[in-house]
Parts: sequence; structure tokens; C-alpha cells
Amino acid sequence: MMGVAEEYTALIDGMDPEPERHQIFVDVEPYTGTPLNGGKRVQFNMFLRRIDAIKLTDRLQPTLFPVIWIDEGIALNEDMVKLIDDSLMKVLSLLDVVQWVLIAVGLLLAILMPTVYFVKRCRGDSSRSVSPAVTATTSAASLPTVAGVTGERNK
Repeated sequence: MMGVAEEYTALIDGMDPEPERHQIFVDVEPYTGTPLNGGKRVQFNMFLRRIDAIKLTDRLQPTLFPVIWIDEGIALNEDMVKLIDDSLMKVLSLLDVVQWVLIAVGLLLAILMPTVYFVKRCRGDSSRSVSPAVTATTSAASLPTVAGVTGERNK
């Protein structure tokens, strides 16, 4: 037993503590943190010893005597466990699949796009050149002149 010296358990007939049955526990669903099952077990003991003024205690050996045992616990019923499984666990499983699909698409694009770029560059495919867009902040003086048109207006 946890926290009890064996000398005390040996003095009580029938006391055979089992840590698995006598400890506090909580079973938690690992993805959501939902407690599924839990228990608290407590034993209150009285310390017995010889008292010289009381003759009845002459034969008492110093020991801990169990007085009361409290065992409290709670467990989710089957309906709640099914609700958690149906509404949450299936969604989490689906999200796990989606996550791996997105990772695969990202890796595919990371390999495919540089390959396409280098293939087009090696072929000399420069037919798709991009010219700068005219925006409100672009001044007319910064644009290249086109065949006889200047940046000034005719008056």
C-alpha cells in the first residue's frame, strides 16, 4: 500500500492492500481531455497504542486500525460515450485524413512548381513576360514612352 509501512499492515488480519484498487484515478480521453471515468478512495485510520491508565489497552500493540473506507467514483454512461464518439471522434479522424492530404498536396506543389519553372526557363519560354501595372501611385513620368507619345499633354 502506498504510504503505509508494512509493519502496520502485518498487524491487521485480512489487510492486503492492492495499489490498483486503492489509488485515486482518472481516465481521460486523450484528444479532448474529457474525463470518462474516475475514482477517489480514502481510508481513515485510528492509531492504537497502549495507555497505562486504561487496563483494557494492556495487550494493544502500536498499530493503525482502519476505521472507515470511502470509495467514490463516476463514469460516463454509454449514451454520453457514444455521443462523444459520434460527434467528436469521427470529426477528429476526418481532420486527421484532411491534414495528411493537405501535406501531400503541399509537398507535390513544392516539387512540381520549381520543376515547371526550370523546364520553362531551359526552353527559353519568355513569351509570357509580365509588365508592371499602372497604379494610382505610379507617375506618368515613370512609364516608358510609346512611339512618339511623351509624358506631356498637347496644349
